[in-house]
Amino acid sequence: MSGRSARFPLGARVTFEALADDPYPIFHELRRAEPVTWAPELGMWMLTRRDDIVAVLADWERFTTDSPESTIRDIFGSHMLTTDGDEQIRYKRRFIGPFRRGRLEENLLGTVRGVLDDLMGELEVEGHGDGGRANLRARIARPLSVRSICRVLGLPDGDGPRLLAWYDHFAAALENFAGDPGVRATGKKAAGEFRDYVTPFLRGDREVPAGSMIAALRSDEDPYRPGHHVARGGGDPLSETEMVANLLLVLFGGIETTESMIGNAFWAVLSHPEVAERLAAESSGGTRAGGGLLSGVIEESMRWEPAVQSCMRWATEDVEIRGVPIARGEIVHCMLGAANRDPAHFADPDRFDPERSNARDHLAFGAGRHFCLGASLARIEAEQALTRVFGGLPGLRLDADRPARPFGHEFRTPPTVWVRWGSRRRPDRRLLPA
Repeated sequence: MSGRSARFPLGARVTFEALADDPYPIFHELRRAEPVTWAPELGMWMLTRRDDIVAVLADWERFTTDSPESTIRDIFGSHMLTTDGDEQIRYKRRFIGPFRRGRLEENLLGTVRGVLDDLMGELEVEGHGDGGRANLRARIARPLSVRSICRVLGLPDGDGPRLLAWYDHFAAALENFAGDPGVRATGKKAAGEFRDYVTPFLRGDREVPAGSMIAALRSDEDPYRPGHHVARGGGDPLSETEMVANLLLVLFGGIETTESMIGNAFWAVLSHPEVAERLAAESSGGTRAGGGLLSGVIEESMRWEPAVQSCMRWATEDVEIRGVPIARGEIVHCMLGAANRDPAHFADPDRFDPERSNARDHLAFGAGRHFCLGASLARIEAEQALTRVFGGLPGLRLDADRPARPFGHEFRTPPTVWVRWGSRRRPDRRLLPA
């Protein structure tokens, strides 16, 4: 046993397989006895206390995302998630405008509602008579997320299947902790194909809607101040390579964050039938999306089962965390799922409680300068999706014949969320969390 393994025996037992299956007992044990630990199988340090994670994510000068070892940089190129300081601000300034809540509500809310009308119309037709059965992740969460991000970017809705195929290759490459060269090559090939696809839009050879992200990139308009220009507002124009790399990130994040968040929220609520009944009553009663129980359900589901479980930082100098020395260049793995269940911040953290007063303190979207750009988009889509589904499918419940639960080390979500609706019956206790 190496010196580090002897000093950190709990960390020495951590495996990717165990984290993917059920990380929370592992997090609790580490948080108590080894809050800063070395995990040999991961090849990195792990943090499990919320305060430590928040401190690291805020300290971009000592803990950076800018490393040539970054997998997402290898696949997408240099972008706002793999840079810090002035360069990261330069990128983010050009992309954040379309993601501001007011702009989204003005430009996207009608689209989201229209997409949900179409998707729900299909389910309601299929569910006549004795009721229906569907996989909500495939039938609601995924198509809603891809159509919405198409609208934000300015890409045709009909290209959604191509974008989803590339997205699946990106996700596999970013979770390729085993270092499979074939998976990496497929991810890079998909990124190259997206680059070839999107370049004509950026060059003006194909039309994009006014107000879309690509339309803004094609001009030099400052996204913070419509009518003003980057040359006057500060910041150099982005190169085509920089635009494509950041669009790759926005595409991936816009699908991953939203699809998984909505899927996890469906699963969390339906795993607690009393919450599902209350949400159905509220949604059927015409309560405005985003109010009442709904807001608490969304924030608590992100705390209880975040879709993105971790984020990595590289130490830029020799540092110490809780007296543990970390060498320059080593990876610090910030376990967001562990932070969200830290009993020092969240009382009874393993309990799903939509009325928890501080649920919004979760780190599902990260923290610091790299806080998720698409947080407002994800919340809007989740608000609308849960309101429409729970208000429109009476007697909604998990399908006992097709059980599934969240799985994954980096991106954690149920592979499917099969449900039934129609005549109400008592929930099947086999599907409820222990």
